[in-house]
Amino acid sequence: MKEKPTEKQLFDALISQTAYGIWVSLGKLQNPVSGETSIDLMQASIQIDMLGMINSKMHSNLTDEEREYIDKVLAEAKMNYLEVEKNEESSPDESLEKENTNTEK
Repeated sequence: MKEKPTEKQLFDALISQTAYGIWVSLGKLQNPVSGETSIDLMQASIQIDMLGMINSKMHSNLTDEEREYIDKVLAEAKMNYLEVEKNEESSPDESLEKENTNTEK
């Protein structure tokens, strides 16, 4: 019979699974079900908020290593979210500019 995972392994898996969901929602990784990449900023935001909630609720009970890990994942996720959000906001304007250029000719 296999041994049960340790609390550290369970914690690492929880953070890794949440981070994976964030990267999929930000279009950085393929969706394992559809095989496609797409951006869902609302879902990414919810998952980032969930990770932040886990961090704030558990922070005092975490080891320094666990705290650093979750803080690093959160910082990377937030930075990537802002980058994707900025690109998404500028994308419609760029396609509109291309359409206007094509119709002016």
